[in-house]
Amino acid sequence: MFKKKFRIYLFLLIPFLLNSCSIAGSWVYERIDSYLADYFIEFADFNQIQKQEINKTSKEFHDWFSESELPKIKGLLLELKNIDPNNPKREISLAYEMGELIFARANGYFEEPIIQFTKGMTDKQIDQMKQHFETIRKEREEERKKEKKNYKQRISENFVSGFNRVGIKLDDSQLMLIDGKLNNYAEVREEWSNLQKIWIDEFIDLLRQKDADEYSTMMLNYLRSLENLGSSEFRDKIESNEKLSLEIINATFMTLNEKQLKSFKRNMDIYIKSINRILSNRGINTDPIG
Repeated sequence: MFKKKFRIYLFLLIPFLLNSCSIAGSWVYERIDSYLADYFIEFADFNQIQKQEINKTSKEFHDWFSESELPKIKGLLLELKNIDPNNPKREISLAYEMGELIFARANGYFEEPIIQFTKGMTDKQIDQMKQHFETIRKEREEERKKEKKNYKQRISENFVSGFNRVGIKLDDSQLMLIDGKLNNYAEVREEWSNLQKIWIDEFIDLLRQKDADEYSTMMLNYLRSLENLGSSEFRDKIESNEKLSLEIINATFMTLNEKQLKSFKRNMDIYIKSINRILSNRGINTDPIG
């Protein structure tokens, strides 16, 4: 279910990732491993050897992603560049499916490193990790209380921001189209927040069993259990939101004017050229992979 919740916006998130390819050349993209390592290092007071392992894993993931996933994303962008605005469903569905596969492969990449790394964590570090996640959760709850916009408005802004990232500035009629369809969007934020808390609490409890003989199997199964969180009613809401999101993207593309379509294709060209530059600098074949 965790995968389903986030793949709703993958069509719009892929270009967001690629912004890092095009801003200041490939400089930002080539620092993604550092950003990723810094993110994990904040979980607890890790020692120098642990920090080196986090940096090593982050760099290896970055290299793997560049060689394995970037050529696939380039192939997708070439497809999107030639999208038929009168019948965009094929390309949009392809982007959605590819984003889902990218997410699954990235998750799979980290499974073994997470299992092996957590075996070496101390009880104190596990306590610190628990506190780290609890602090993040409380901060998000406070931000939510201060948020003046309702759930529908925030989802609408996510769509607007996503279209902006692919070079499409929506007009008033398109904004109205999105807002109208979002009347059928099911709010799942509070339920999802509660499920996250439960999952993290159980994750921490499992970490405390790191010396058990079956720890590797238990942790692997637990990491994969994210996809099935929540009741059947909750998962039905996620599925419904997912279908509605794709419907919104399809419907919006069908209303694009010539100027918007040209801007979209121009942005696709920018991303494609940026990926070619990154791949070339790394000595990777620039031919797209399907």
